[in-house]
Amino acid sequence: MSKWKLFLLSFLLTTGVALGYFYRHRPSEARSRAPAMTPIADGLFVTSQLRPESVIALKRRGIKTIVDIRPDGEAADQAPSDEIKAVSIGNGLGFHYIPVPHEGIPNEAVEALDQALTPQALPALLYCRTGRRAVRLFALMQASRVDGPDNDTILEMVRAAGFSADDLRDEIKQRLSHRKSGPAADSGAPTLNHQ
Repeated sequence: MSKWKLFLLSFLLTTGVALGYFYRHRPSEARSRAPAMTPIADGLFVTSQLRPESVIALKRRGIKTIVDIRPDGEAADQAPSDEIKAVSIGNGLGFHYIPVPHEGIPNEAVEALDQALTPQALPALLYCRTGRRAVRLFALMQASRVDGPDNDTILEMVRAAGFSADDLRDEIKQRLSHRKSGPAADSGAPTLNHQ
């Protein structure tokens, strides 16, 4: 084999290996795209676990605030809240960490979410492992608001997002019965559309 053919074969082989390496190690499209976002109210969305790489794409989609509902350390592959917070703040987004365990939704989390969802914070994205706890936390927040929707509207919102809150039915009714009468104290948090 001539030196020229050997050189050409070596060049093509090296180029193929290099292209294969770069193709295999390219950033995944999932990292550069915003995750699927399920709308649950005007200006409010839920999604599953975020990666730090998703934050820039969320900003491009108009999200102003990210709320982490998932407690740190639930899974080995989970990005810690501090990591998501640093990327969020570094890109000019608001960030709130309101961890909700699997066992139940603490009242402090309901109150913290109501305080976090100001008009200036919208559009906002809530996330946890699957989106379920985020939707359920929002449902309890709505049930706690003086000007919030009724029981059926809240349960339908949860169903429309692809989840169930049948086990929360009693807690939602209890929160509805404890709503204070009198002028509505509008916190500015998003409300469900009554259709």
